[in-house]
Amino acid sequence: MKKNIYALGLSLIMASMFTEAAFSQNSKSAGKVFMEGVDKDKTYSLGSDKAMNLILESIKAYNTNDAEKELSFYTDDMIKKNGEYIREWHKSMKTLNQQPFGMVPLRLKGSEDDIVFSWSQEDREWKDGSKQMEYLFEIYTVNKDGKISRFNQFKNQPKTNEFGLADGGKIYLKDGKTSTFTFSNRGEIEAIEKMNIAFNKMDAAAVASFFADSITWKHSNGFVEKVSAKKLWADHLNDQKSVNWKIEGILPYKMTDTDPVSGILVSGKHDQLAKNGTRLQKTQMLGLTYGLDGKITAVDNFVKDSKYNPNKMAEVKAEIIALEKIWDGFYNSGDINSLVELYADDAVRYPSNQASLIGKEAIKKDMLLEDANKVKGETVYSETIDVFGNENQVTETGNTIHKNAAGKVIRISKYMTVWQRVNGKFLAVREMFNENAKTK
Repeated sequence: MKKNIYALGLSLIMASMFTEAAFSQNSKSAGKVFMEGVDKDKTYSLGSDKAMNLILESIKAYNTNDAEKELSFYTDDMIKKNGEYIREWHKSMKTLNQQPFGMVPLRLKGSEDDIVFSWSQEDREWKDGSKQMEYLFEIYTVNKDGKISRFNQFKNQPKTNEFGLADGGKIYLKDGKTSTFTFSNRGEIEAIEKMNIAFNKMDAAAVASFFADSITWKHSNGFVEKVSAKKLWADHLNDQKSVNWKIEGILPYKMTDTDPVSGILVSGKHDQLAKNGTRLQKTQMLGLTYGLDGKITAVDNFVKDSKYNPNKMAEVKAEIIALEKIWDGFYNSGDINSLVELYADDAVRYPSNQASLIGKEAIKKDMLLEDANKVKGETVYSETIDVFGNENQVTETGNTIHKNAAGKVIRISKYMTVWQRVNGKFLAVREMFNENAKTK
């Protein structure tokens, strides 16, 4: 980087020598405007030292870390547009030290304003202890009243800086090589913000529109599945009474010097209340893969409870008891189509005195036969005895009490059901039952 400084100093000296030689030969102008517009093809000439000295004084004021002193060099319009930002900037800083390498004042033909080019190095220290150094190229416009009316800044940040680098971090590749990360800017932030709004409105179709048709979902419990985005969000939001996803941070990133496929880290808090009364509150980190077509193709879900809850299994047990009430309702009304939806596609049922029933369709067929043969007016009531396991998979034991139309208990059977959380809700994956001795 020192070589760059020396080269910059040498270029300034040579430019100064060239300018002096050119003007000693009665040159009236130097440079030219190429951009389309009213100033196209106009030429520059040297501006006034007065404008250059004004900029030097404004930099001295800047270095005192006094916002009002710095703002005294700006026009009222500049203060209106940027005053609040400049005041907040100085409030956050402990020290500022900008040292110019060189300046060149220019004036566009026919204009009363001077344009000052400035090369400098700036060292900063924030009140929070962070430090940063930058090489700056700045362009100031000074109007005829001696006020700064416009300002542009370009910067080069050394790799030794504590923060603000164009790329950084490290990713370890399969071949043993490494690369760095860089921020991505392909509309990821805007997409997540819009998806967040749609999610909190429980608009499943709108949420699904941000995803590819088929996505890979890695659940926080380690389960990985390929799912339809439309079905996933329709099923999930249809089960909820309310949802509130509050985003706390969005970080779009990609591997340096690769294709535009990027990742997005989204952190936030999630609070949802299901229609069955179950409430889930969690702190969540989502790792999203953002494809070339601007669609999310994969989700890696990391979750922790928002706070430690010693009664977590009590809540899970309440959720299972609520599911058993739903089971009873569907069974008693003969709604077998709805009843079987409480089972996973690969569920296995072990009935008494029968062969194992493997898969949802086999279980449904057996339930339809059982419904057709049950005594008219017979109802069942599930009595949960115990639930043990964790919040993602539990084993339930209990009794099923059968009553006739008069409400008399005619028989009692025992059952054991294994429930597994799939896409946020429990489904029965294994079930076994047999009857007790018949009631006399």
